[in-house]
Amino acid sequence: MESPSKPDYAYKALNTKSSIRLLSNLKLSITGTEISCTLEEVDLDEEPKYDCLSYTWGDPLFQEHLTEKRIYDIKNTVNIDCNGQILAIGENLYDFLVQFCKNPGGEGDLQTQDRIWIDAVCMNQGDDIEKSFQIQMMSRIYNDAQGVVVWLGPERAEDRLQTAISVMERLQEIPPEKLKTAVISDLDNIDTYENLSMKPISPEEWIFFAGFILRAWFSRMWVVQETFFAKKFIVFCGSTIIPWSLITHASLALKETSLGKLLNERMDSVTEAPSTQSGYIGNKISNQFIFTNLKDAVSSLSLERLLTYTRYFGATQAEDRVFAVLNMWKPEWERTPEDREIVKFIVRNKYPAKKKRADLDPKLANLPSWVPDFSAPAVWTPLASAQSAPGGKNRWNAAKGLKFKLPDTLPDETDPPNLSRLRVIGCPVDEIVHSAATDLELIDKHQMFTLLEVLSQYLESAKPSGTPTADRFEAFWKTLIKDTFLERPAGSQPEARKAFPMIITSFVWSLDADIKVLQKAFENPRNTAKVQDPRLLEFSDIYSRTKLLVDELAALENSIIPSWEVIQQTIKLGNEQGFLPEDLDKNLENSMASFNSAYQCRKLFRTKKNLLGISAQSLIPGDQVWVLAGAAVPMVLRLKNKKWEFVGEAYVHGIMNGEAVGPVEDIYLE
Repeated sequence: MESPSKPDYAYKALNTKSSIRLLSNLKLSITGTEISCTLEEVDLDEEPKYDCLSYTWGDPLFQEHLTEKRIYDIKNTVNIDCNGQILAIGENLYDFLVQFCKNPGGEGDLQTQDRIWIDAVCMNQGDDIEKSFQIQMMSRIYNDAQGVVVWLGPERAEDRLQTAISVMERLQEIPPEKLKTAVISDLDNIDTYENLSMKPISPEEWIFFAGFILRAWFSRMWVVQETFFAKKFIVFCGSTIIPWSLITHASLALKETSLGKLLNERMDSVTEAPSTQSGYIGNKISNQFIFTNLKDAVSSLSLERLLTYTRYFGATQAEDRVFAVLNMWKPEWERTPEDREIVKFIVRNKYPAKKKRADLDPKLANLPSWVPDFSAPAVWTPLASAQSAPGGKNRWNAAKGLKFKLPDTLPDETDPPNLSRLRVIGCPVDEIVHSAATDLELIDKHQMFTLLEVLSQYLESAKPSGTPTADRFEAFWKTLIKDTFLERPAGSQPEARKAFPMIITSFVWSLDADIKVLQKAFENPRNTAKVQDPRLLEFSDIYSRTKLLVDELAALENSIIPSWEVIQQTIKLGNEQGFLPEDLDKNLENSMASFNSAYQCRKLFRTKKNLLGISAQSLIPGDQVWVLAGAAVPMVLRLKNKKWEFVGEAYVHGIMNGEAVGPVEDIYLE
């Protein structure tokens, strides 16, 4: 756009450690296409007035459902005049600056200040040293700003933005008491909206709303920090202002109901791209609520928990997941003698605090078993994120009283194999001898009977005198929901045990329904060749095995397993009426929600000493349960070729608060 005779913009080094650059004097040409501006240096210590921009560098739109697509290429740039020189910027940033110039400024408008900080131009992207230092300052840059301007990208007629806003307004109107209690199963069912006490949303309206929440900004890793530290911010989509509170209320509605999950399924069918994620995890607007909700609890957030939440967002570079949340972490340090000894030890051994990236194997597939891959999508709820106990204390402390001892020397930093080993101190608890099916096997292959098989073996193997049957059933049902019901300890809620039998009923109901569908297909007059789906025999056999186990276990004193007669009565009632009575339906919803939260990507296991637990679905017989110093929950480890590997965290009933701590061993995880 500008004359090529002008030189490219040349950055000058910043004068102080607290200096930043700000974009100012933005002007748009009469033609409405050419932009001129000034880039000036200011010192944050002098408290300058400015705003910050939060946006995405690449394509800001979700265009899967659009007929007329706009092609964004991050390599394509637009030239603007900056201090009389040529500065190349991305297309989306150019769109923003054009809109920014068109606003007169003032409170409540896009341009509240006449100066703005934008990462792509205010940091010298060609200077790695400056960029690294400025990234460390970003929490202060956003915190000191008067406000943050969120740019979601341009508004196009085909986006139907006003329709998306209307949907959010309706979601915002849902009464709080309905969020977790309303029964919903279909976006197209009028009963869904009546149960939520809200105005109906049509299929077309859902699609336009999804197109809005799937814009790239909602999944961008750096927005976590940018919105977290903002004093206030204003959200713009094209020239339209959208209240942030409207977005977060809609996020809450999707999170607390089944609407987010149902919308994911709807969008999978529209885009013909099946989701590999579950629940509302793939829903970007639900993800935004995560960090909005955590803002007030920052003092109690661990770095581990913050990093776990980064799985919900996208990042171009793996290290962005750390940098984006590091400044949100506020550790509470009390300099104990142990702390001082650790520092002395590190200094004495000259162990580097940071390794060069080139020294490390960048392939995630080659990560040691104990290193979490935060680039992998989150498809389960970490046990470490379970609700705290009353008073804000950690609910579980499996390694209670177990102290970690420093070795005399650290691994040789020049020896890569040593750097991939993690020294741990812990207590071996027991060996896993039997496990049940995974969550997907329970659903797709109707393997619920494997849970009952583990229970049956557990009851047969553990009959110490003086122990009533009820206690052993308690271990079973509490393990399957990680002793958590409606996000609170299940033991303190009598309704938790009362609701649990509906889990068994639900799985039998699903099996019964699939058998009837397959039987109907076999008996269909059009099936003249009498071809039988092999699943019919398989599921019929599973049905018989399940019934035998249910009859056996339901007959025991104080059993948690409902009788076959009760199960069939419930199924018949639901099939005939199309719904269950309110009390049964509530029990079904709450119990299955608790089960799914605990069991997703995990499976039930039993140990030699008859402990019951759930852990990673990759566990196998022969794996061992350990309690490790510093770990809040037990861990499952695997001894393979004389080397220990980490399998996953575990809930093990009866040893969640130091009960299994005993003689310790010193081992290395590979």
